[in-house]
Amino acid sequence: MSELSPVEVFGFGHCCVDYLCVLDPYPEKGKKGDVSRSLVIGGGPVPTALLTVAKFGGTTRFCGKVGPGSEGELVIQGLRQGGVDASPMIVDPDAVTAHAFIWIDPAAAGSRTIALDTTRITWPIADELPDSLPGLCRVFLCDGRAAEATLKGLKLAREAGAATVLDAGSGRHRFDEMLPLVDYALVSRDLADSFAPGADPDELARLLVGTGSGAAVVTIGEGGAVWSDGSSGGHVPGFKVEVVDSTGAGDVFHGAFIYGMLKGWGIGENILFANAAAALSCRLISGRLGIPKLEEVEKMIHNW
Repeated sequence: MSELSPVEVFGFGHCCVDYLCVLDPYPEKGKKGDVSRSLVIGGGPVPTALLTVAKFGGTTRFCGKVGPGSEGELVIQGLRQGGVDASPMIVDPDAVTAHAFIWIDPAAAGSRTIALDTTRITWPIADELPDSLPGLCRVFLCDGRAAEATLKGLKLAREAGAATVLDAGSGRHRFDEMLPLVDYALVSRDLADSFAPGADPDELARLLVGTGSGAAVVTIGEGGAVWSDGSSGGHVPGFKVEVVDSTGAGDVFHGAFIYGMLKGWGIGENILFANAAAALSCRLISGRLGIPKLEEVEKMIHNW
């Protein structure tokens, strides 16, 4: 890999191919159903967040691991076509690109069931993350799945003065070691199931900060998001749209929030902007296809 120039956001984490199916009607357990629409597209939380930042005009780069062949190429080309620098991508000849199988219920406000197949993949190891990359950015975004490599990236980014953001939809191995290295923990309320069983979103945000994160934002679907920075906190309501598919809405939220960080906005303004972007992303199948234009987000907030 040749010497790279700095970007605004560098992301490291999981990537996959998403296989999406709209089932209409959605079958009962044990029954058969018909697919009314389907889509095969690159996926993964960090890549989708980076594509969101790129669509809003930011410069982004991603490092993740795929297998050889058409599926790995689909992931890489999807990033490049969306304006994300994919030059650090790792192609492991002995691995298989991860798959996510997603079933969407149009009668339940676009709710989805996701099965992530990682049975034949290999996670990036620390040596596969070049030492220079986490410092060549203003914001380092990671999902915590490859624990050793993630910790390396967080430490290097911190040493270089980059802001660090952790996206976690569920508990991660060595999560307690990551949080003190994180400026913003952007998580879903589902994290409570493993990190703090029984905690409501407000409690979860406070617990994440108490465990080391500089600030925490907990997304609660159409309800918006709650946040805490240890000394203050609050709730920012969501926006209502006609939902086709909620897949990837949280990832779009994270990208939009980071865009606000780049602009120097306060946390409440970041969340408001991210809530609008996430809501608009639900209008199409796949949050990635649904990433709105910057003007659409600004219009929704203006009309709020």
